Amino acid sequence: TLLYTIKFEVPTTMTGPIPTKVAPEVFWAPRKDRIFIRIMVRECADSYDLNISEKKISFRGKNKEGSKEFALDLDLYEEIDSKAYKKSASDRMVKLCLNRKEEGEFWPRLLETKAKMHCVKTDFDLWQDESEDEVEDDAANWETMMNNMNIGGTEMGEDEELEDSDDDDLPDLEDDKDMEQLE
Repeated sequence: TLLYTIKFEVPTTMTGPIPTKVAPEVFWAPRKDRIFIRIMVRECADSYDLNISEKKISFRGKNKEGSKEFALDLDLYEEIDSKAYKKSASDRMVKLCLNRKEEGEFWPRLLETKAKMHCVKTDFDLWQDESEDEVEDDAANWETMMNNMNIGGTEMGEDEELEDSDDDDLPDLEDDKDMEQLE
């Protein structure tokens, strides 16, 4: 009989195992004048490198244990203002609000290429259709108009009271004589 021995070796460095490279999940949502991006990286808030240019976003980072190395390169659909952006980082994610160079139609996709990247997803928490932008303004204007017209309420002083029709006495529903006959 023949016996086979299978030997597994984990590549190591002087300080421990080599970190696994991972592409982090990216969620995005467009607007006419900006793009929202969330890069989901657990426990990587302190040790990362983020480079933003007009057409590209690069992210590199490691988690606290050093067991995962996050690497991401995004070639954007159109140009952004690489100097005017907002960033917020936490233990779970890095949030970006990127200003577009030219305001206009919503981007149909985040990336320049039409190829699907498994890690890039739509951020439905921030998603907004192009038509919703105008609808929100109309809704805000409608609410202001209704408040100005005082629809649905009256302005009364503290001493004033309106007569309520519920305060009137109602007639009996059944005649008492009819009830006596039934008994």
